[in-house]
Amino acid sequence: MITVYDKSHKGDWNRIVKSFSNWDIYYLYEYAYSFMIHGDGEMYLLYFTCENERMAYVVMQQDIAKAAAFSDWLERDTYYDWETPYGYGGPLVDRMLSTRARQIFDKELIEYCQANHIVSQFLRFHPLLKNYEVWPEFIETRYLRDTIFMDTEVDAEGIMKNMDSKNRNMVRKAIKNGVTIVQKDIADIDAFIQMYDETMAKHGADKYYTFSRKYFDSLCEMRENACIFYALHEEKAISGSIIYYNDKYAHYHLSGSHTAYRKYSPSNLLLYKVACWAHEKGIKSFHLGGGMAPDDSLFGFKKQFNKNGRAAFVVGRTIFDKDMYKKMLDIREAHDENFERNNGFMIQYRR
Repeated sequence: MITVYDKSHKGDWNRIVKSFSNWDIYYLYEYAYSFMIHGDGEMYLLYFTCENERMAYVVMQQDIAKAAAFSDWLERDTYYDWETPYGYGGPLVDRMLSTRARQIFDKELIEYCQANHIVSQFLRFHPLLKNYEVWPEFIETRYLRDTIFMDTEVDAEGIMKNMDSKNRNMVRKAIKNGVTIVQKDIADIDAFIQMYDETMAKHGADKYYTFSRKYFDSLCEMRENACIFYALHEEKAISGSIIYYNDKYAHYHLSGSHTAYRKYSPSNLLLYKVACWAHEKGIKSFHLGGGMAPDDSLFGFKKQFNKNGRAAFVVGRTIFDKDMYKKMLDIREAHDENFERNNGFMIQYRR
């Protein structure tokens, strides 16, 4: 049976998530809530039970008519789609589901989505959990690119040894130039916001990656699983990163720095020190994520931190209503001469 929890069920939501031994921060109520504030749609936790088997995953539900490409052609509050929150997600399971359980889940979910006008879903699977293997018949999956993780089961010396030689030199350079690293409560956000906004402007980042003050303030609800690390030079914060964590995994979420101080390599030292901190807390992996595209400069920076630390980032989709999915493509094609229905997106009408 599938039970769907919404934003009014915080206690039940987190109780269910934390009952899975491999739960991660991307499944928490507070994490989904922060992206609901960001404008990513309504938050839901799907919880499936079948005798002694179970599964849970988080989705953000979006009104398709609110997308600019459909605003003049679809009535609002009529058709929706789902996607996992920014970052990584997909199913949490105690073990691989049996064929019978998967068949029951597939049938119930299709019935629910068709009854509630959910056209499709897009999932970003979790590279460390490798949970893209849970739905072999139900989800069409695609390898997108690699991500990087640091092995924090080894000590500081081992962490340094796993880094490439250039990166080790950058860490030593930062120390030589007087850079120090401090950990702060997630509420100590002001200096970070300034650096983050400067970094996004410098790189001409997409509007989506500009976060409101309300979003950043909402992260205080995650203070048991979130903190900020700052790199300081002469007591001035010159680089910073928001780090999410639980007892197994740490994650490099958002980062920013002042361009004028990049010559001191503060980010290199910061990530090394976070990995050492994670080791001391008994955390087994520090996931840095990947780039915006395979082998771009961001991925190039991250891969310096673990020569053997690659984990596949896989995405997937399910089309619940094939007729409406085709209609969405027809609308795009009819009203945008530049739209190509056979594009590279998993949810093609969203391109």
